[in-house]
Amino acid sequence: MPEPDQISFEAPLEAAFGPVVRLIVGGIAERADFGFEAMDDLQLAVERLLVEAGSDGNVKLSFELRGDGIRTRVGPLRERGIAEALQDSEDKPGTLDLQRILSTVVDSYGVEQAADGHIVVRLEKLRGVAL
Repeated sequence: MPEPDQISFEAPLEAAFGPVVRLIVGGIAERADFGFEAMDDLQLAVERLLVEAGSDGNVKLSFELRGDGIRTRVGPLRERGIAEALQDSEDKPGTLDLQRILSTVVDSYGVEQAADGHIVVRLEKLRGVAL
């Protein structure tokens, strides 16, 4: 089995760079032969995560293009609010929060601890699966 392609880049968290990041994520999804809906799902997941991360500093985005889909890592993120936003939102029915969005548009996600109290969010989107 061939090694998965690895693509990484760093981007400012400023809102003005959101469309640039979305374009790059779309290009990566295209490279992985994602259909339009699956591509849009991955773009939305990354975009929403970055909105929740705040607007100060930079973030590294890493993509592993595997045979069955894309594994994405976003971080390190300083905002502790992201970890809280990813907690179960059963007590707030009908809200469109980060946890609900990610549960809807990616196949799996998780939070990993990084250095200095930062976190890295892992997203996994399988090819051909539009949720």
